Amino acid sequence: SSQSISQVNSAAWKVFFRMPCHPQVVDHGGLPLPAVAAKSSPARLEVSRCLQAAAGLPASAQSSRNGSEAETGSVTPKAGGCSLPKSPSIMQAAIRQRLGSEVPQVSEACSSMKRQISAAISDASVGFLYRREIVGTDRHLDQVTGEPGDIMRDDKLAYGDSALTFEDVSFCVKERNGEERPILEPVSGHFEPGTLVALMGPSGCGKTSLLDILADKKCAPYSGSIHLNGRPRDTLFRRLTSYVPQDDIMFANLTVKETVMFHAALKNEVPSGVTGEMLEEATQFRLSAVGLEEVQDSFIGSASVRGISGGQRRRVSLACGLARAAQIIFLDEPTSGLSATDAEKCTRFMRLVAKKYGVTIIVAIHQPRPEVAQLFDHLLLLTAKPGRVVYNGSLREAPQYWSDAGYSVPEFATPTDYFLDTITPDVPDSQSDYFVAYYKAHQEMAVSMAVKVELANQRKTALQLLEERRENLLHFGHVPAVRNSVFGVRFRKQLVEVFWRQLVLNLRDQQGFYTELLIGVVKALVVGMAYIGIGKQDGYSQLSFFFMIVTTCALDGIKVMPRAIEERTIIKLEASEALYSDWAYIIPFTVINSVISFSGNTIFLVLVFVMSQLDWKAFPVLWWWSSLLFVSMESLFLMVAAIAKDGTAAQILLVPFIMIFLIYNGFTVSRNSVPSFMAWALDISPVARAMEEVVFSIQDVTGNTAIKTTEQVFGFQSNQTSSMGVIIGWLIVFRLVQITCLRMLNNIQR
Repeated sequence: SSQSISQVNSAAWKVFFRMPCHPQVVDHGGLPLPAVAAKSSPARLEVSRCLQAAAGLPASAQSSRNGSEAETGSVTPKAGGCSLPKSPSIMQAAIRQRLGSEVPQVSEACSSMKRQISAAISDASVGFLYRREIVGTDRHLDQVTGEPGDIMRDDKLAYGDSALTFEDVSFCVKERNGEERPILEPVSGHFEPGTLVALMGPSGCGKTSLLDILADKKCAPYSGSIHLNGRPRDTLFRRLTSYVPQDDIMFANLTVKETVMFHAALKNEVPSGVTGEMLEEATQFRLSAVGLEEVQDSFIGSASVRGISGGQRRRVSLACGLARAAQIIFLDEPTSGLSATDAEKCTRFMRLVAKKYGVTIIVAIHQPRPEVAQLFDHLLLLTAKPGRVVYNGSLREAPQYWSDAGYSVPEFATPTDYFLDTITPDVPDSQSDYFVAYYKAHQEMAVSMAVKVELANQRKTALQLLEERRENLLHFGHVPAVRNSVFGVRFRKQLVEVFWRQLVLNLRDQQGFYTELLIGVVKALVVGMAYIGIGKQDGYSQLSFFFMIVTTCALDGIKVMPRAIEERTIIKLEASEALYSDWAYIIPFTVINSVISFSGNTIFLVLVFVMSQLDWKAFPVLWWWSSLLFVSMESLFLMVAAIAKDGTAAQILLVPFIMIFLIYNGFTVSRNSVPSFMAWALDISPVARAMEEVVFSIQDVTGNTAIKTTEQVFGFQSNQTSSMGVIIGWLIVFRLVQITCLRMLNNIQR
């Protein structure tokens, strides 16, 4: 800590010596000390002494150096120097008091110096506290043993104070014949803050279903009630909790560190005194705690992008969940696919977070090794066919419970393995029904009574918990006031973080970016060669050229559909964790993809226009209407991508829109040829509207009489206000439907 604060204080030294009429600087052992002139103010002397003490300089060293300063004619500071108070806030107050009380008449330059040094000392204090917290957590990680009292709650920085209580939670599924098959029979329980809970049982026992119900992730109907601090769950429950599913679905082109920092940045407001460097240090510690320090700069990867292994991805998901600073964390098989050593390392970190910060961590786990099992506090053990409780209590007391039931754990057997062997149905010597009955006779009543007591004991509300968390963060600087919103940060912060991530993803996907530009060039060559010199030909030929341009731009946005469908699952997972709103994703996705598409579209139009030999006065008109049409039609494709389950369904759903908009285009089917009862199709078709306005506008700016003749043949009508209303109107409708479907359709089914 002394080394950290001395490094930050070096900035304060530099500010000190930038003052007007600054004294001569004498370098002693790499630490600059001021050779203070006889006319120096007491304030400058006091800051000098306190900065020396803040840098960790002993009083004896100060005295010897002060003696050398006296030889140069400088004033000797007070004997003994200034000792550094233990509290950084006291240090700030002391220095500000001395600056203000000893020198009431300070020049403007000295006032500036005072403000800059005060800011430097404040930064040093925040850095001291923050780095002390990281170093302390690292040290405490080595103390995790699983024994009671191995890690004590940090009363200053602990933010977890949420108890989870559930009563008669059950779940059934409906068979094809209409009958209900029970998956989980009624189960009740209560978990105190700072408890590491293991949900265990054989396959099919309903532990994942129970975890999903407790985490408010279950889509299917279920029975029972879940309470937070004795109160029913409300809209803020998602903000206070974190859920890590079994599937590790993340963006392939992000690094491990970037992925974890993204989750940490959007769940809670960052204090003003915490810098990006400090956040990186905290993230590096989390990654080190789960064994990911060496791959923190590696890509997540996918089938087409080389990245980290499956086990490492599992640990990235765990690190993301723990980085959100939630009151309660739900983890579904976090150690699956990990080696025994990595599983133990991750569980040790979970116990540290639970105990030090008072976080309740509930883990669905299958069959942990002994070193992992002993780290848990509470065991909720279920049997299968259907899921029923056989034990609900302290894990350390479970062996005695089995012994009292007449099934003592053999001497050299692993307790958790033996528990599962005795309660797994359809295995030799299974005693599942016996232990279910034994639980009802010896434990169920006590659990039910405890649940009743806790439901009547209403503790802090969700808003009070958030306010308490904010007060803890005030140690590190200003934190915005708590809002009654499901999102932890304001929309502007959501927008910035998501926009930056989308930009990074697009820049790293060089194949996609360069492919977009290459496609623009190829399209231009294909279309341009078909219409070389079209500007010198008759009006009808030019109309076919304009129609080809408009149609190509209308269909150009269809390529966003596969990417939108691919990203949708990740967006759904992140939105379900209340990281950001749907609009915080839609706006960056639309802007960045539109810029890229506009670049390709502009290259296409410029090259085609050069080859067509048309009058360049017509280019702005053609670019404007084709671009407006492109944006509107891209909204259609994004809407379809939000509705459809997959790419095949999207193509089928798109057909009716394409048929109406492209068949009734104003050229192949014009106002003079369309049946009267279908004239409305031309009025609502954005392609037909854009086509008509392109033709009329080009004729107006160029005075091309050949085009004017064809206007009468096709019955073109120009009304720019009405046409823009139709095109922009469709854009708004498509966007509204898109956002609605993103929220309501294709949700993660659990």
